[in-house]
Amino acid sequence: MKKNFFKVLLFSISASFLSSNTTIAQMNDALVDAAVNNLARKESNSSRDAARMPDQVIKFMGVGAGDTVLDMVSNGGYYTEILAGVVGNNGRVISHMFANAGMDPDNEYAKYIRDSAHMSNVVPIYASFNDLDLKENSLDYVFLIQNFHDFYFDRFDVDVDRILAMYRKTLKPGGIMAIIDHQAIEGSPSTTGTTVHRIDPAIVKRDMDKAGFILEGGLDILLNDTDDKSKSVFDPEVRGKTSRFILKFKNP
Repeated sequence: MKKNFFKVLLFSISASFLSSNTTIAQMNDALVDAAVNNLARKESNSSRDAARMPDQVIKFMGVGAGDTVLDMVSNGGYYTEILAGVVGNNGRVISHMFANAGMDPDNEYAKYIRDSAHMSNVVPIYASFNDLDLKENSLDYVFLIQNFHDFYFDRFDVDVDRILAMYRKTLKPGGIMAIIDHQAIEGSPSTTGTTVHRIDPAIVKRDMDKAGFILEGGLDILLNDTDDKSKSVFDPEVRGKTSRFILKFKNP
């Protein structure tokens, strides 16, 4: 009798836990949908949604209300704008730009942040890859969108080990690093970061594993078999239509 009682109790607790997790996931999904559909977003950003599928990306990564997210090389705030709506008033989005973009208050994008009510929880920061440093255990997420290949762009001369160690230090235990980038031809060297602005996902996985991150999975929604991976991502024939991989890594 006691054994059956404890089985029923454990089942009840498990069902309650699963129900709670389902509710949280549904709430987070609703936040993402509302943020993507926010009419206050820049048209130059929202017009790219069909090609970038940010709703599926953000839901897969698991961002929710109250989170703190670093959006690396935010480039006009495509992801920053959406993430700001997802994390809400109790969250924060740190929108990274390079210092040579022109610092606040003269930077045009920084002015847009200041003047936009839906981005009141966004903080712009300015630093090169090698100079970037943030407080330990201060982030829930890092979004690195179409820029991992720049770690191997010769003009930036990035210390890859250093910046990945910085992300590990800055992310909380269990924090997530979201990486999307343009696919290079399988087996390509890291120099494709300079030549065609692409990267073989095997290099990303190798570097992230070396830094101590755990691969949680990926999405194939942005893969494109018609992409000519030998061409630069800026070539008019492939620009905006490249095959891109999506990977999710956890900070243990």
